[in-house]
Amino acid sequence: MNDMVQSIAREITLRKNYLAGEKVETIYFGGGTPSLLSEDQLNLLLETIKENFEVDAEAEITLESNPDDLSIELLQMLRSAGVNRLSIGIQSFRETDLLLMNRAHNAVQALQCVSDAKSAGFENITIDLMYGLPELSPEDWTENMKIAFGLGVDHLSCYSVTVGAKNCIGFNDQAK
Repeated sequence: MNDMVQSIAREITLRKNYLAGEKVETIYFGGGTPSLLSEDQLNLLLETIKENFEVDAEAEITLESNPDDLSIELLQMLRSAGVNRLSIGIQSFRETDLLLMNRAHNAVQALQCVSDAKSAGFENITIDLMYGLPELSPEDWTENMKIAFGLGVDHLSCYSVTVGAKNCIGFNDQAK
């Protein structure tokens, strides 16, 4: 992972003229699981960005995460590093769905991580949910939505499951 972070930092430096002096207003760490970055790795990437681009003082800095990654310690580290928005791949609040999707977290962690993020000072939180799962009834989906709305998150992204040949279930890249 260190080699990958070093490569990303080099790529950022190589592209320092890309924006031709425009301010960076959004930094998004996503794709894969950037919540696995160490504090040093995350700080290196942020420092490299700030050294090579003009970053707005109010820039939104988002990091994608999974509920099972979000310990209180990690959340505090992320806030300390400057991350001010979390995108959490909850996918469902139902154990049945989480098991079907082979998610590492459970329904309790799905709820707890949002509460912990708020306690750590995150005010801008988005969560991802999946619909169209084989055993997810309209009533179950409604319940998932009620829970999501009850959490008071700022943004909700909903993704459909696709069913392929021979009843194979494929999840989009948000459901890792």
